[in-house]
Amino acid sequence: MSENNRDTMPYLLYFARQRLLVENIDGHIVDIGGAEVVGDRFRWQLDGKDARGETAQEVDELLAEVEKHLSFLFVDGQFTSLPDVSDDYGDRLDNAPSRQIALPELNDRDEDIVR
Repeated sequence: MSENNRDTMPYLLYFARQRLLVENIDGHIVDIGGAEVVGDRFRWQLDGKDARGETAQEVDELLAEVEKHLSFLFVDGQFTSLPDVSDDYGDRLDNAPSRQIALPELNDRDEDIVR
C-alpha cells in the first residue's frame, strides 16, 4: 500500500536537557534517547533501538535527522513500555526546541513485521 494512503499519527519531538523526548496527542511524554554536543557537532542515540548519528550543531538538523529513524511501531512501543515523564519536564518544554512530526501508523516495512 502506498505511504500516501495511510493514516498518520502526529507527535512533537523535543530536545531538552540533552534528552530526546516525544509527546503524543494525549499529552504524554516519553524519553526516547539522548544527544550531546561533541566539538562542533551533535552526537545522538535512541534508547531501545540501534540508531545513532552525528549532525551539525543545529538543533533543527538534529531533530530532522532523529525523525528519519522513527517509525510508528517504535514510538508507539515506547509509549507502551516507558513511563510518562511529563511531570519531570513541566513548563520546560514550552521553550524547548521541537519539531512536529507525523508517522504513518504502518509503513510497508512495518506491515512485513506484523504479518
